[in-house]
Amino acid sequence: MNALILSLTLLSPIILLILWSIPYSYSNTQIRFKAVMLSISLALLAGPFSGLWLYFNEAAEVNVLPTQIGLTIRIDALSILIYTMIAVIALVVIRFSKNYLEGDPKQENFLSKMAFTISLVLLFVISGHLFFIALAWIGTSLGLQSLLVFHKVRAKAKLAARKKFIVARLGDLTLIASFILIYLETGTGNLSEIFIILESYDATNLPFIYEIAGGLLVLAAALKSVQIPSHVWLLDVMETPTPVSALLHAGLLNAGPFLIIRFAHFIDLTSFATLFLIILGGASAIYGAISASTQPTIKNALAYSSVGHMGFTLMLSGLGVYSASLLHLMAHSFYKAHAFLSSGSSIDKIQVKSKNPENRAHQALNILLGFIISGGLFALSAYFWQISPNSEFQLLFISAIIFLGVFSLQTNLWGKKFNLMTSLKLIFRSVLVINS
Repeated sequence: MNALILSLTLLSPIILLILWSIPYSYSNTQIRFKAVMLSISLALLAGPFSGLWLYFNEAAEVNVLPTQIGLTIRIDALSILIYTMIAVIALVVIRFSKNYLEGDPKQENFLSKMAFTISLVLLFVISGHLFFIALAWIGTSLGLQSLLVFHKVRAKAKLAARKKFIVARLGDLTLIASFILIYLETGTGNLSEIFIILESYDATNLPFIYEIAGGLLVLAAALKSVQIPSHVWLLDVMETPTPVSALLHAGLLNAGPFLIIRFAHFIDLTSFATLFLIILGGASAIYGAISASTQPTIKNALAYSSVGHMGFTLMLSGLGVYSASLLHLMAHSFYKAHAFLSSGSSIDKIQVKSKNPENRAHQALNILLGFIISGGLFALSAYFWQISPNSEFQLLFISAIIFLGVFSLQTNLWGKKFNLMTSLKLIFRSVLVINS
């Protein structure tokens, strides 16, 4: 059965790599498009099927190549969730690309590069060996590099690609250095064996080399997920095709937080890495949120928003709330893919909405009611779930942030009149957010 699950999860990325390696010509663009869509659809089917298998079995690692530096696939809840998420986003992005690049003589070239990048992202999330993780990590970066300079005549895109190349290589070096230290200390590259070895340590007897490796791991994640000050190249990529921006912000930037969640057992043992995540992630979250609200263009605002969201996700991991970090990572991916692909139509909606002066009516009442209802919901949740502010500071801290989100949700979505049905709908949405 393990072989069947292995075949299903590997089938889609292998087909995508084959499609990338086949020489392209403009005459068979439709065939290549259908083949890419079919291979991604296979990944979309393999994800839920593997999840069903995982429900009745324990997490497993399967060695594809019987070598010390072999290809190892890890099937667990984390890999299957992100694998399925990437398949959904990739399917939507590729479908959007067909219409977006209709008539472009380089459309097939674009599909080949997208297939390569998506295949490496899929392989990255299911990899179970340090060597394979590093190889896929570098491969996704190189795939993105080729997509950023898709329109070679655009000088700004080429400048962004150069900046990104420098940042990416620094991230590659820090990741490789971290993995080398972990391998030298544990003597293995398999994640399952590494996690078993780490169970014999705690914060009091952890070797200092692990602290260094943890710091390098966080630095690699920060460089990958455009944390300050490594975000300078992100604003220049708006010259690239919109599907590339959607895939970048919804998928590739998430590699940093995913890496931290994957090595959660390791990060929890280190003191420096968790502190680094909280400080750097929190600073990036604040900076991204403030900067996004001041941008004159929607794509720049979305870019700064990604900086903030990635920072918030890393900060959650630093606080040890990995489930909330994973939830936010997935929610951000779907939101950001939709935001970029619909950015053109969103501009029209905002322009129409801004012309209606009644949208701001009764704003003071909305704010007051939103504050009262949000505070009441969180007070009741804290009572029923027996949350102690003294012993569970992380949970209280995250609850305060979610409180602001629920408060903003209610004040922004209420219409110009307050009515009972609208209030009940918003309370229901708020309860869903809290329970998440």
